Amino acid sequence: MPINSVLVNPNMSLLSTMRTQLEDMQRQLATGQRADTYGTLGAGRTQSISFRSKISEISGYLQNTDVLNMRISLLDKSMGRLEDIPTEASSSIDPNTYNIDSAGTTTGQKGAKIALNEVIGLLNSEADGRYLMSGKTTDTKPVVGMNEMLYGSGTKYGLQQVVKERYTADLGTKGLGRLELANTTGAATNDTVTITRQGTATTPPSVSAEFGYKLSGASTSTTDPTHITLTPTSGTDTAGNSVKTSYAVQFGANLQAGDSVSLELQNPDGTKSTVKLTATLTSPPGDGQFTIAQTAGPTPTVDVAGTAANFQSRLNDSLTTESKTTFQAASMMRAADTFFDTTGGKKPQRVNVGDPPDDSLLATATGLRDGKDTDTVEWYVGYNAKIDPNDTTTSPRNDVASRVDSNITVGYGVRANETAYANMVRSLAVMTVAEFDPKAGTLGDPKATTDAQRQYNLGVEKARYSALASRVDGVLAFADGSQKPTDIHTEIAVSGNVAKSAADRQTSSKTTLQVMLDGVEGINKEELTAQILTLQTRMNASYTTSMMLNNLSLLNYMK
Repeated sequence: MPINSVLVNPNMSLLSTMRTQLEDMQRQLATGQRADTYGTLGAGRTQSISFRSKISEISGYLQNTDVLNMRISLLDKSMGRLEDIPTEASSSIDPNTYNIDSAGTTTGQKGAKIALNEVIGLLNSEADGRYLMSGKTTDTKPVVGMNEMLYGSGTKYGLQQVVKERYTADLGTKGLGRLELANTTGAATNDTVTITRQGTATTPPSVSAEFGYKLSGASTSTTDPTHITLTPTSGTDTAGNSVKTSYAVQFGANLQAGDSVSLELQNPDGTKSTVKLTATLTSPPGDGQFTIAQTAGPTPTVDVAGTAANFQSRLNDSLTTESKTTFQAASMMRAADTFFDTTGGKKPQRVNVGDPPDDSLLATATGLRDGKDTDTVEWYVGYNAKIDPNDTTTSPRNDVASRVDSNITVGYGVRANETAYANMVRSLAVMTVAEFDPKAGTLGDPKATTDAQRQYNLGVEKARYSALASRVDGVLAFADGSQKPTDIHTEIAVSGNVAKSAADRQTSSKTTLQVMLDGVEGINKEELTAQILTLQTRMNASYTTSMMLNNLSLLNYMK
């Protein structure tokens, strides 16, 4: 065997091994990784897999948080604006300022319409093709357009028609808020006026629990109770409630000027109105008065029948005025309430006059019905499942949720028909659809022939505007303890803070895990560089030795 074969071959094997080591070290230096496969990582492979799994999980949570923060940021901007609009709208809807243009639109209505249009746009806010206030149905635009909402579409009635139907039903057949006045006999012939709710005398009684006035109470102010006697009658309404169905007002022969009768009435929206009439000897009587009729002769006495007739006439006038002003405003608010209150899967409500509807029955209808998809506009068409106050899982916040930690899920769902937003929309909408007569009080008023009539008609328009504007301002103030826009905004802000805190923790944990992973998979460049230089030195020495051995022969050895 040649000498060089004995000496060189083991050295060449060592060189090959060192070259492989050098190439691996150079790869580590270039990639920063100790191994290119888990198999070559050795005992650290289990730690590496565990650290990488946890880092990947955290990265997923942080990605969820980034998306959530983007959506909450957009919600925050929309909700902030929704909090400002009520105050701005209220400033333009001044109950004490009645300015109307030739088209019949008041300044307050113009402001309400602009505000309503903006509110609808904000409730339809979207991000990346997802509607933010549509609950779980993020691909559905939650609120219909303003014109469709107010004026309907095709065969579907909007708010304006629903309001008109409701007012007709509230007025009843006599136009006095479902009240009837009659002159009856008590102690003397025709000395009594009865105020009766319609439906009391029908068989079976059908006093509506929904429509018209409710008789809340009555009282007298006299120096002697025999001057005026009040007799109430009770009954049952269509909801089974025990209610006052009538009051009998009987006048005595000793009635004096200054004696008065007050009738307290509950409006359709739950507010109260008081009609007070005071006896006077003056004829014609002033506002809020009725004339005491007297017999002829040197010593006139009270004509109780004539007085009762005067009282009935003046009460009829007062109720007629009320029905056109405060009562109509209350009816409109109640109609808007039942149209927009769809929270938890409810349908908009309309007067129940059969199917198909028979408008001739509106004045005698006794209840409401659910609007149908074919005849009534639904203003909110997003996700609308039932909400149980005792079950937090049914809260709108849980309609949309994101996992931001292994044990934390943040809910940030919003429904555009939640009470706060529905109240905002309904108040602005009812103000927008209200109708006022621009000719009232002018020479072109077709309903008047005298200055007194023109002034009366103008007064009616102003009073109705004031009553409606006051109610709208009250709703926009959110002073009744109901949900406010700030309540929803606060809940969403809390969700955002929870997500941010979780993201901060996750970022810190990810940094720590990355350091630990680098310790398992990574390299120390300075140390590795020194090792490479040492290995290169050894390899140079080995190459030199190998070259010398490769040139060695017996002849050279013997020399």
